[in-house]
Amino acid sequence: MNDIRCPVCNMDASDSDICANHLGVEYRFCMTQCRENFLARPKLYIGKQSPIKAGRQVIKRRRFTLDCPVVGLQREALLMELNKLMSVRNIRVEGDRLSIDYNLLEITAEQIEAALVRAGALMGTGWGERLKRGWIHYTEETELDNLATGESACCNKSPAKG
Repeated sequence: MNDIRCPVCNMDASDSDICANHLGVEYRFCMTQCRENFLARPKLYIGKQSPIKAGRQVIKRRRFTLDCPVVGLQREALLMELNKLMSVRNIRVEGDRLSIDYNLLEITAEQIEAALVRAGALMGTGWGERLKRGWIHYTEETELDNLATGESACCNKSPAKG
């Protein structure tokens, strides 16, 4: 079988049945997380000026506050769920606080939060925590949108064509 690479993370996707069609081309992905990211912003992953093809990473370090401390088996389940995710590094759980590093081009804080909920952890519900999460989602979406548009023009440079 041909060596088919996931356009998001460049992992082998030869045996995967996770696919998507974009502009008449079928792409295969190693996991649904990669497919979701690709469909949201294909320009990040394909094309001549793709940040991924240029080897770029956007490393983020986030702290999440959970509704209650995570201990014992729940802590182990949480770590197992997070370790399944693409690009997650340096996971630290201390009581009701979680700190994690990740590459924004491969996963977002919103996807990490969904994994936390799947593992049985509840996010902090105070208005400050909700506001903080909303702000992080907004800034990550904006940053990804800006990266997907490619190089923009400035006052002394004409816009790139293409």
